[in-house]
Amino acid sequence: MVDSAKLFTIIVEGGSFIATLAAVAAGVIMLRVTKKFGVGILASGFSSISIGVIFIAFGILIDAIQTYLQISGTMFISTWLLIAKDVLFIVGTYTIVIGSKRTGDKLENLTK
Repeated sequence: MVDSAKLFTIIVEGGSFIATLAAVAAGVIMLRVTKKFGVGILASGFSSISIGVIFIAFGILIDAIQTYLQISGTMFISTWLLIAKDVLFIVGTYTIVIGSKRTGDKLENLTK
């Protein structure tokens, strides 16, 4: 018989890896935006926001690894991964928020 708890974990981890790949792809696409609209405000905003998206993608990846290690019973490594994951999420979110605010402020200054 198939252990339903392990099967559910595999499905969740598969979703995490798919989300990681999608986030990295989105970050790379955003980073490669080079079209200059006006003075290039949107291109520079996309590049700073994409860095935050990539940080969050690696946080998702570490979260998937941490879940696997918790199931296998490795708690010490899991604690360090929890700290690393939280740092990546905080830095990624901060980078996205600051990049969005700066882009919005620059666009607002152009309309004045």
